[in-house]
Amino acid sequence: MQELIKSWTSETALQELSRKHHFNEILEGVVRSVTSRTSKVRTEEGLKEVTKQVLVIALPGGITGYCQTDEFSESEFRNYSQFIGQKEQFMISAIDLNSEFVLLSGKAAQQKLKEGFWTELESLKERELLNGKTFKAVVTSLNERNRVVHVKINGQSAFIKPNEWSWNRRDVIDVQRGETIEVRILRYDKEQGIVAASRRLALPDPYKFLSTLRKGDFIAGKVSEVSAIHGIFVQLENGLDVKAGKISSLEEPEIGDTVSCRIVKEIVRKQNGQIEGRVLILNYPNGKRRKKDLGSFLFE
Repeated sequence: MQELIKSWTSETALQELSRKHHFNEILEGVVRSVTSRTSKVRTEEGLKEVTKQVLVIALPGGITGYCQTDEFSESEFRNYSQFIGQKEQFMISAIDLNSEFVLLSGKAAQQKLKEGFWTELESLKERELLNGKTFKAVVTSLNERNRVVHVKINGQSAFIKPNEWSWNRRDVIDVQRGETIEVRILRYDKEQGIVAASRRLALPDPYKFLSTLRKGDFIAGKVSEVSAIHGIFVQLENGLDVKAGKISSLEEPEIGDTVSCRIVKEIVRKQNGQIEGRVLILNYPNGKRRKKDLGSFLFE
């Protein structure tokens, strides 16, 4: 068990902490480590020493705060060390002048943020501005089985389905817990506490440019897949993948090849939001990437 250091080192810092506590301000801190703290608790039998696990939080200005694990989140976790190095939000629950410790609560911060979030949602919906509002969301987990990304928006849990991750339905969902992304709200149910979000709608819409292309127009791209089963795919501007063929005289493409293409099937957006089109690879403007023949030195 590491020795707990005093939270503040000057009277000025204490006064600032007291002000933040009085006005219930939300603080952002980084989880520095996990340890335990023994404190005296009053029971029917008198004062009793109780040891609880705590997270050590680095706050701005060189302040150190302490958050008991049962006050960290509305959810319980088996291993709190997974949060070390992550930024989290807290409110000051108490200032222990005897020990000179600042005690924090992540639960209280989440509750206050959620209340503000729901108030903002209702206001935006009433003014018909919700569709254009972008929120910052922090990734909490990725379900590897169904590829649903779970996030928190101002303390409120939300989810992003795989088809709302990107305009490109074939995109690999590559995201890390603690990463901040931008999202828009698709739908919500305040009573159930359910929020469905979309990262796709917060990204530039590739269709705005690609829809101006007509059959026979030319465009550059990069080969993103070559499969005996699914065929060839080329990634166009803004990360959109479309099906591709090639002229018969051209060498087989490889993933990563830069290609010049002609539109053979106009790029359209279907009713389900999926964007489809087809191109024909004409040449390799930067030259064809070649794999080195390891035995070629025998003939050089």
